[in-house]
Amino acid sequence: MERVGAWSKLILISIAIVVVWFFLFGIRLIGYFSAINEKGLRATECGTQGCSDAVFFLSTAWTFSFFIVIPLIIPLVLVIYWSLKKKSS
Repeated sequence: MERVGAWSKLILISIAIVVVWFFLFGIRLIGYFSAINEKGLRATECGTQGCSDAVFFLSTAWTFSFFIVIPLIIPLVLVIYWSLKKKSS
């Protein structure tokens, strides 16, 4: 019975992280994807002046990490890690 409680707590915390992420960053990502659809990825990232391939790559990587990796993936991985660590202890 305690295992079910641990899993339900893990699922509830994960859902809370996803909901908070959506309201803080996900709505902005919808606008970002809309701009990509209208102008294209390179024009959205580089603007009207354009940029080199290295700047384009770094800009895309920064955007991906700022909107998805840091606020969504890292907290989910930490919650799963801590829950598994508690179970093994």
